[in-house]
Amino acid sequence: MQYITIVRGRLKDADQDAARDAHNAIVDALRPESEPLGAVGHQAYGDPQDPGAFVAVDRWSSIEGLQQFLGNPDVQQRLGSMFDGAPEVSVLAEREGWRAF
Repeated sequence: MQYITIVRGRLKDADQDAARDAHNAIVDALRPESEPLGAVGHQAYGDPQDPGAFVAVDRWSSIEGLQQFLGNPDVQQRLGSMFDGAPEVSVLAEREGWRAF
């Protein structure tokens, strides 16, 4: 079964280059920790009408690994450092047997 996390928040840094660099540094630092726990992909999105809006979608193969990763205070601090306030995090599970394309 596949799982996804959706992280929504407002970027702390209004400078898009600085915000991107902060994001990329966080991804580079956390990827080696997340992959052994079941992380299989990460994609960042933005709202073309609101450059401060940020959404990330992460794919996971293990709910236990996902929960361990998100429950780590160091991970929470790093992820939170790029936002102006606490981001909203949702965890969703794939519906097995439901047709997809």
